[in-house]
Amino acid sequence: MNRLAYVADLRMFERLQTRPPAEDGWADAFPYSRGTIRLTPDELREFFEAYIALLNRYKRPDGETPPEARTVLTRLLAFPAPGDDHTEGTTE
Repeated sequence: MNRLAYVADLRMFERLQTRPPAEDGWADAFPYSRGTIRLTPDELREFFEAYIALLNRYKRPDGETPPEARTVLTRLLAFPAPGDDHTEGTTE
């Protein structure tokens, strides 16, 4: 189930990036980041909780949402690098 949802999200992201640019300021609103961090399992849980806290910080009720605001889909994908070589898949 998670794999199917992830694939659907990536397809939607790709499709939206290839549409003609909008004139409303949202054309370049596709921020993303790739990074590498070295954590213990406990630190990874703490990192995830901090991510959830950040999302919650930006949530607001419909009545407090400006008219120019749009729904922004957010996804966090974090996973241990495979194998014994802790540098595999890094961007450093």
